[in-house]
Amino acid sequence: MNERKHQAWNFWSAFVFLGLAVLVGFLLEKQGIEIQEMTFREAVVILLASFRVTRILVFEKIFKYARDLVRAKQDYYLVGTISSIITCPWCMGVWSTLMVIALYYLVPFGDLLTYVFALAGIVSLIILLSNLLHMWTENRQRVHQREKITTGFQRSNEDR
Repeated sequence: MNERKHQAWNFWSAFVFLGLAVLVGFLLEKQGIEIQEMTFREAVVILLASFRVTRILVFEKIFKYARDLVRAKQDYYLVGTISSIITCPWCMGVWSTLMVIALYYLVPFGDLLTYVFALAGIVSLIILLSNLLHMWTENRQRVHQREKITTGFQRSNEDR
């Protein structure tokens, strides 16, 4: 795809997003919901749910087929823009937050699904932290093993 046309589609997708944001705002106002009155708890729930939805769409295996399908057809301008969005966590994060807000406030029983995504977001964060801790521990063990091999002895806790 021509890079300039691809950038133009990306530019216009920002206006599509703004249009959808205005539409969601209009629907919220029509139902008497003022987003400025969102409680801290609601904001945290929406944040965690948006985090989880973004991870599902951008990284998780469950959505890999759709990502691969879109990547295979990137030569079509709209599909190329969609590919840019679903492969970028920052871009998808903005779109998924708008989706979660609409789901939470406008869809019947959408709050239940939002809470499920929020709790799954907490679990996802715990798993990420666990993986980071595991990688850090593995790295420390490798360093320790190298020191043991090169020096021929083990350092005491006081030397560390």
